[in-house]
Amino acid sequence: MPILGANVLNKGTTDPYLTPWTMVEKTTADGQTVDIGIIGVVTPGVRIWDRLLVEDTLEFQAPVEAVQRYIPEVEAAGADVVIVLAHTGLDRVDYEWTAGDLEEDVATSIANHTSGVDIIVGGHSHQLNNVEVYLENADGEEVLFTQPGYHARFLSQVDIPLQLDSEGNPEIVWSDTEKPTAVALNAVDYEVDDEILGVIQPWYDETLAWVAQVVAQATETMPAITSVYEDTAIVDFISHVQTQEVERALAGTEYTDLPVVSVAAPFSRTAVFNEGDVTVADMAALYIYDNTLMAVELTGKQLRDYLEYGARYYAQVEEDSEINWDEVTNAVYPDVPRGIPDYAYDILSGVNYHINISKDLGSRIENLTLPDGTPVEDDTRIVMVLNNYRQSGGSGYPHVVDAPVIYNEQKAIRDLMIDWAITNEVIDPADFYVKNWTVSSSTVIAEEPEEPEEPETPAPLKGNVFYLANSWSTTTHDVAFAYGKRGDQVFAGDWDGDGKDTLAIRRGNTFYLSNSLAGGAAAVQFNYGKATDEVLVGNWDGNGGDTLGLRRGNTYYLKNSVTGGNADEQFNYGRQMDEALTGDWNGDGTDTITVRRGSTFHVVNSPRGGNADTSYNYGRIGDRAYSGDFDGDGTDTIALVRKNVFHINNAHKGGPADTVIAYGRATDSIIIGDWDGDGIDTPGVNRIQ
Repeated sequence: MPILGANVLNKGTTDPYLTPWTMVEKTTADGQTVDIGIIGVVTPGVRIWDRLLVEDTLEFQAPVEAVQRYIPEVEAAGADVVIVLAHTGLDRVDYEWTAGDLEEDVATSIANHTSGVDIIVGGHSHQLNNVEVYLENADGEEVLFTQPGYHARFLSQVDIPLQLDSEGNPEIVWSDTEKPTAVALNAVDYEVDDEILGVIQPWYDETLAWVAQVVAQATETMPAITSVYEDTAIVDFISHVQTQEVERALAGTEYTDLPVVSVAAPFSRTAVFNEGDVTVADMAALYIYDNTLMAVELTGKQLRDYLEYGARYYAQVEEDSEINWDEVTNAVYPDVPRGIPDYAYDILSGVNYHINISKDLGSRIENLTLPDGTPVEDDTRIVMVLNNYRQSGGSGYPHVVDAPVIYNEQKAIRDLMIDWAITNEVIDPADFYVKNWTVSSSTVIAEEPEEPEEPETPAPLKGNVFYLANSWSTTTHDVAFAYGKRGDQVFAGDWDGDGKDTLAIRRGNTFYLSNSLAGGAAAVQFNYGKATDEVLVGNWDGNGGDTLGLRRGNTYYLKNSVTGGNADEQFNYGRQMDEALTGDWNGDGTDTITVRRGSTFHVVNSPRGGNADTSYNYGRIGDRAYSGDFDGDGTDTIALVRKNVFHINNAHKGGPADTVIAYGRATDSIIIGDWDGDGIDTPGVNRIQ
């Protein structure tokens, strides 16, 4: 398996550092030998994010020019088929390639500006809809481009029709009826290969044991889901570790008394430290890259420039407007047509600042001060702590590439986090969490209006607040109360069989059930399953009381009582990537599992697995799906939610919704339940305030 890199050159020469191409010999079913020439090119982005490793030894040629250079050599060696294996995605729509251009995504340009390439196998851009794309080469002929699924979601199977030319040599058939094609081979459709598993088993087991190690205890649940628009404890934890390490290293130097500002990005919105055990896997889920820690010296003006650049992550909105964060984050620009990714948005600790996204780019940062309130002046000296990717120019932040490097001990940030956790044993936000930045559409951060104070008026609800409605004809709530903590997972069910749904919350693998809509202490508490299990609520045995089901992969574990212990039933249904929904689809009093693939729902009426009884399409792939008895006929159906608008279908069919109503806010978490026991499920939302 040669490592190919036609555009990786020894510095100052035209000599390739890696093997530019290789020839692979294949034999068809009828015994014909076919020579396949494969040219490999890498993304020139390596020169940026690994700058410190490569700048003294390597140079990176434009991938298009490297392919142009080696096609004649490959053809002269007798290649019947020419494939370019490219760490690159399709060009952005408005991109025009020019010689010497070191753009990262240039698969279209490789095809357009060369002759002789038959197939391009690409990657890098993390797109899942480019399995089979036909491009045009410099002679106006077709070139097949295929991009396998990132993180091994699927492989591309390329089928190449061949015929013999007049001299008996194989050549590709390109016609209106026959040409090379590509299809996805989805990983979830294949069983584990026992022979391969046997080879890797020792390393597999060792890895599982390593990531399962408990390194600390978290005093409360710390989710990352809102980190892209509000200061969160879990991202502050990264900066806390980074800051302590650099302060240790710089102690006693000329930088000891300089303010230290740490940079961290919200790499994963799904990362969470649940209350209780924190494992190596939790650390890896939060910090997903193998970056090392560095520090540079900046001025206050350079720091402001850095923040202004990062603030373009948000699309501009009207002043004082309400913000839908799903629409505002990951802003799109001509140079980033797919939107700025979360990993390119930097959050700073060690200074206070506000981002006003109603302002134009370059003038969004307001109230930039040091922690004690002192304004950051243009000439203020700052120690900035960041990762090697960012310092090397990754994501294009200004000043840091040329800034003086004052710390670079080549320590992996994830390892520093793990070591800190093992040493300190407890992760408590009270020790490090400081709300030092905000973002809104206003210069003055909008606050919720306060109700006029009256002697008997209760204080406004704060914390983890629920707003429940008892009908589908209102946009206001009937019941409001606080229960649980920020970051808890919330479920609705009739736990005591009284005909009324109430709430349950999960922290880690501990469940707290409430039998009333009044908050306060839980009525029942128990442990069940693992913190990573998906939870489903249903009346599995038809006895009138809801209980819990867990899913791991496509295996379901159902419990018929609200206690811990072993599951009462276990079965497989659907595929691991399916979305699962619970409901009494046929009105027999027993809940079963339905799965959704794309926009297709597969409804099963038998209690345990088997083939679907009904299948139909409804809504769009991006809709959020919820189940419930929305019309009180004793049969559960599906509702879809777009932003804060519910689209309710009262039968298992596609087509238009029977009821459309707005409730709550687009940023609320949604729960469905029969809160008043009238037999009709209605909306509820969960809001942190």
